[in-house]
Amino acid sequence: MASILKVLDIHLSLLKSNPPQLHILAHGLVGSTGWTNPRLQPWFYIDFPQDGIQDFDFVADPPQGISIFPICPITASEYWENPPLDKLKGIRVHSANNFVEEYIRVAKSVAC
Repeated sequence: MASILKVLDIHLSLLKSNPPQLHILAHGLVGSTGWTNPRLQPWFYIDFPQDGIQDFDFVADPPQGISIFPICPITASEYWENPPLDKLKGIRVHSANNFVEEYIRVAKSVAC
């Protein structure tokens, strides 16, 4: 497992379910072909962050063996069941070279 090269954007959707779920969709770039199992790994805190932003690392499994080296797109998504909506203000996704933030106020609500 390794961090991807760069995060491009994040899309948040608050699912109208019971309990509520937050769908996090992240798009990024990797430096070669053959990356597999992309995922968003949450950071764990003793106390929820005072800024209300939950951090995730955008990681994937790097290629094994020979690969070619064009810049390639990669996507990961995560469903967060019952997020602390009273404290949560946004999501921050980190890569090897940058991070991107998206705020809950701009998240789309989707009925399930």
